[in-house]
Amino acid sequence: MHTIRVVLWGILVWLVGGALAAEGLNLNTLHQTWPKQTVRDVEVDRYQVRWRHRLSRADGLFAGVRFQAPTDRATTWRLATDYTGLGRKTPGVTAIKMLEDAPNRQIIQVDAKVLWKTIRFVFEVEHQAPHRVTFRMANAALGIFEGVCVLEDAPGSQESQGGTMVELSTRLKPSHSVPLRLLLAVERMTFLQSAKEFLKECERQLPAQAASLRKEPTSR
Repeated sequence: MHTIRVVLWGILVWLVGGALAAEGLNLNTLHQTWPKQTVRDVEVDRYQVRWRHRLSRADGLFAGVRFQAPTDRATTWRLATDYTGLGRKTPGVTAIKMLEDAPNRQIIQVDAKVLWKTIRFVFEVEHQAPHRVTFRMANAALGIFEGVCVLEDAPGSQESQGGTMVELSTRLKPSHSVPLRLLLAVERMTFLQSAKEFLKECERQLPAQAASLRKEPTSR
C-alpha cells in the first residue's frame, strides 16, 4: 500500500531525530486547509503534483500531496490499499504481519531496522471504500504519526471511466528539539517520489481498465 509506505519512510526519518509526543489529532481536520500553509505545484518527472506543508513548534510538521491519477476510482482504490510486496520495497522494513484484517479495518505490525536497532510498530488503518483511508500509529510510547488519504472523482469525469483525485495529508510531531526543516526536506522528497511511483503504477493499469470497460454490457 503506497500510503503506508509513505508512513514507514516518515518513521525512519523521525527515529533518527528522537521520539514523538503522544497526543492525537482529529484526523478529519488533516484534510482541511491548514493555517499558514505553504502550497506549491511541482512537476515530478512528467507528473503534476501539488505539495503543501505547515511547520509549527506547537503542532509539528504537516505534509501532504494532491494529484490526479489517470485510473478510475475503483482501480485507484485497489492500488492504494494493496500491501503486496510492501516489505520488500520499503528500506529498513524487515517484517510485516497483519494482526487484524477486517473489511474496513486492518491492524498492521511492522518491524523496521534503524541503524543497529529493530523496532516494532503497530498501525491502525481504517477504510471507507472507495473514498477514504485513515491511519494512525498505535504505539503510544513511540508517539504520533497519523494521516488520511482521500480519493475523489476528478472534475468532469464519470465514476466508472474518468480519473481520480488523490490527496494524502499527514502529521508528525517531535517531542523535543528536532530540526523540523530537515524533516520537511526529507518528507518532501519522499512524498513526491511516492506520488511519482504511484502514478506510474496507475498508468500500467490503464490497458486492463480499458479491457474491463469494453467487456461491460451496454445499456439498451
